[in-house]
Amino acid sequence: MGKLRTIFVAVIAVSIAIVLGNPGTTIADSQEARRLFRLADKNHDFQLNPKEMHSVFLDFDLNNDTYIYVDEFINDWLSDNLGTALEAVTLFHHLDVDNSGYISENPDMPYIIHFFDRDLDGHISQAEFVIQWVKIKNS
Repeated sequence: MGKLRTIFVAVIAVSIAIVLGNPGTTIADSQEARRLFRLADKNHDFQLNPKEMHSVFLDFDLNNDTYIYVDEFINDWLSDNLGTALEAVTLFHHLDVDNSGYISENPDMPYIIHFFDRDLDGHISQAEFVIQWVKIKNS
């Protein structure tokens, strides 16, 4: 029960911080982001650790060459019903930090983890994931 309470308080705190930090704005939600988060959260602790984030990376690397090219990303995105092709392309280009044309473990993954881990605690909460996902999707 203590862990659930901690998670609940963390979600509320992040939500309040966003609203107070951005007066007049609302917090958008994304069922796609929540679905992807649940799929990635292998141990069901409502947090993504670096290993689970790496697992998400590997899921998109269809040919197992340690690089995720835009066609791999879009095909997997669409086959998993995560959203539209346009959303996939937008997300891909945000995650391809060095504009190399592919997402790789270095330099992209550390940046991606840092981007989603807003409180820098080494884990990504569902609230952090959804909020950052919506920011990318709406950019």
